[in-house]
Amino acid sequence: MSKRDTYTITASRSDDWWALTVSGPGLKRSFHTQVKRLEQAEDMARDLVVTMLNADVSEVDAEFDLTVADDEVATELEATLMTRLAATVVRQKAAEATHATVADLARRGYVHRDIGYLLGMSHQAVGKLLNEEEKGTTASAEDASTRSLRELLDRLHTTGDTEALFKSYLLEVSAGDPPDRKLNRLRALGEQLRHGARRRLTDA
Repeated sequence: MSKRDTYTITASRSDDWWALTVSGPGLKRSFHTQVKRLEQAEDMARDLVVTMLNADVSEVDAEFDLTVADDEVATELEATLMTRLAATVVRQKAAEATHATVADLARRGYVHRDIGYLLGMSHQAVGKLLNEEEKGTTASAEDASTRSLRELLDRLHTTGDTEALFKSYLLEVSAGDPPDRKLNRLRALGEQLRHGARRRLTDA
């Protein structure tokens, strides 16, 4: 599969608006536009690119990476997104460990209330986990990025230095990315983790 084009959107505050600077493949120079809310930035930038390239919107199959012009804010966002991602990974690992332990104790003959007491959870929650176990709930096929996250979860089980390990992982997946792609990569990883959690709940 060929690599998709990537356009950069640099956003800066302008009174009650966001001023956008869009640059990327096929554009002879940077172009400017504006939006009221950042969630509108990608659609606006895509429309601008389509217009400048005199192309149909269906012909522009590209990624749009948004960053803020304020370096201090960008650094703060990066640190916060990284911390939230680390917390999400640890929560998912804790949920998997809890599920496995509940199932193991039930196989050993422990009743729901005793399992709940030992793990600090309600007997209703124990019953829900065991019902999922009986249904044989399995995750859908994973892509390469999700498998990489799964490997990270396994590694977290054997180390207490979660923050250092997670930072190492992020450095690995973002190797070669220009600085203005960091925030998008972090947001994408967060959405991937949330999507995986929602998918498991739906499958259950």
